[in-house]
Amino acid sequence: MSISLSIAASGKTIKSALILVTQEEVSSFLRQDTLDLITSHTTSHAVSTVFKAVQFTGKAGQACVHVAGTIPLVFVGLGALDKKPVENMETLRRALGTGYSQLNGLGVTEASVSIPAETAFGLSRAQYLEQATIIFVMASYQFIQFKKDKKTTDLALTLVGFDESDMAAIQTGMFMGEAINKARALADTPGNHMYPEIMAEVAADIARKYELNYTVIEQNEARDMGMGCFYSVAKGSEHAGKIVVLEYNPSHIKDAPTIAFVGKGVCFDTGGISLKPSNYMTGMKYDMSGAAAVFATMEIVAQLKLDVRVVGITPLVENMPSGHASKQDDVVQAMNGLFVEIDNTDAEGRLILSDAMCYVQKKYDPAVMIDIATLTGSCAMTFGPFFAGLMTRDETLSKDLVDIGFFVGDKVWPLPLTDEYKPAIESTVADISNSGSPAYKAGAITAGLFLEYFVDKGRRWAHLDIAGTDSKIPGTTYLGRGATGTGIRVLVEYARRFKK
Repeated sequence: MSISLSIAASGKTIKSALILVTQEEVSSFLRQDTLDLITSHTTSHAVSTVFKAVQFTGKAGQACVHVAGTIPLVFVGLGALDKKPVENMETLRRALGTGYSQLNGLGVTEASVSIPAETAFGLSRAQYLEQATIIFVMASYQFIQFKKDKKTTDLALTLVGFDESDMAAIQTGMFMGEAINKARALADTPGNHMYPEIMAEVAADIARKYELNYTVIEQNEARDMGMGCFYSVAKGSEHAGKIVVLEYNPSHIKDAPTIAFVGKGVCFDTGGISLKPSNYMTGMKYDMSGAAAVFATMEIVAQLKLDVRVVGITPLVENMPSGHASKQDDVVQAMNGLFVEIDNTDAEGRLILSDAMCYVQKKYDPAVMIDIATLTGSCAMTFGPFFAGLMTRDETLSKDLVDIGFFVGDKVWPLPLTDEYKPAIESTVADISNSGSPAYKAGAITAGLFLEYFVDKGRRWAHLDIAGTDSKIPGTTYLGRGATGTGIRVLVEYARRFKK
């Protein structure tokens, strides 16, 4: 389904409406813009009567449909909006998702939308409209590429009570939401239709469209450059691995600071020789969600024309068992010279990230580097589906990312990255092992500590483990059943706020 948004100072002529209301409004009075929207088609008394009949109280997420003549009016509750502003905003996001589903179920093609003022959400008017628009676009996402019947419905939404000065924020939210949905489609695409060559072509298209610098390092070239960790994973598949670099350079800023985003791109993960059980292999098409997030971030950064140089690097591979695949007990050498014992070929994401991180630091010397990866089941078990894991020793960077996560509704939370866990990845035959000792448990943390070995001393760096948030999130109405686009809103907002 495609979606469009516009604005209108008044909603006198409507074909349907979505109206978000608080419990207070339901129990006492409807706000003026809601009254203006409905009074041409029904009365406030009639609406109140319907509310009582269906016991609609306006509690968060509750929905009520009243057909006034031929005009469907969809009401969705926001509760009391008496929590922290960031929590109120998440309530709004979910209410928008519920409202969109209701309109979609009614089969309407046009709807006027009434939402509360921004005051309860701690945001400026522009931020508020941008966030609401992103959610509407995300709620419209469908993955129907492999459906024989690809019928879609266009839905035109009109936000009432706004004027032309608000359109810039809405347009920004539109292209951000569309880029997020493109990343979701990449992740939802099955592995036989999405492998390193295809992902590299997608990145090349983004570079052409948004005038980004594009570099691709081929598998054997990476080997010759000393990327033994990356090569050890890539060589097991008939689809050659690639390392793709997208670079945004602000032409209007001289000597702009550089930040780097590193995204894990395992297009399908069988576990390699350490083969996963079949019930753990289903869904491994999502193991490239980090790379998809970086692609979308670079697309949005280019459209926002930020004042910072941004480099996105994505190592792209399949992790397959074959006669060429790495074996347990193999030792490989990373680009920074460290020797790594492969204790588990299913701990492959950290291997490809390690060489990509070495390369981007050597080539671009970023002020900050953030990697994003569906890295460990341990993180998913720790946080479940609502928080990504965050690991860094930089307290300022940690606070910034946590705050940003709550602000944009794409939440992250810290895990301890301390030396107490380092013995877990010691090796008797190499510098480090790629898999933590079971005696230490804490698989997400030991994976983060492994990656830290490939961060230059003094470099500001954070690791985001999105293994639990990449797909199939329950109860979040605007995310649906497939890929979520997790991490994109966090990376974009970090780049927008960045000051060296």
